[in-house]
Amino acid sequence: MKPVLLCALVCACASLSAEDHPNFTGNWQLDNTKSEIHSRTPAAWDIKQTDDSISINEDLAGKTESMTCEISIKTCKTKVDGEAADVTFYFNGNMLVETDLLGRGKDHVVKKRLKLADDGKTLEVEVMHIAPVAPAEKWVFEKR
Repeated sequence: MKPVLLCALVCACASLSAEDHPNFTGNWQLDNTKSEIHSRTPAAWDIKQTDDSISINEDLAGKTESMTCEISIKTCKTKVDGEAADVTFYFNGNMLVETDLLGRGKDHVVKKRLKLADDGKTLEVEVMHIAPVAPAEKWVFEKR
């Protein structure tokens, strides 16, 4: 299945109701002891979220990458790990889903599902490497 078709299918299944959604705004520090990491992982995230957009400043080995995208399934042109990417964000219930299409042919697909703990002090990110297939990861961030 082509990555673009796969992304369209995933997005079509998303819940698009106007219900209240969690706000991920905050400074988040990766907790390596609670995480399952198999790839390059950000040490910290600084997130600013509004009703319809999200901005993420990511600390990758001392280098900061920034992106701002709508939370609407619209494609956002940005950079991920230093390479051009098409990124989408949307809510599926209480989870914020990020889908990254990377590479020259946009054939490298990574899906992230962000979920806040009930107390709002822990952010868990499920990372799925869809194409090429690689082990799933769990990143756990603590609010600073």
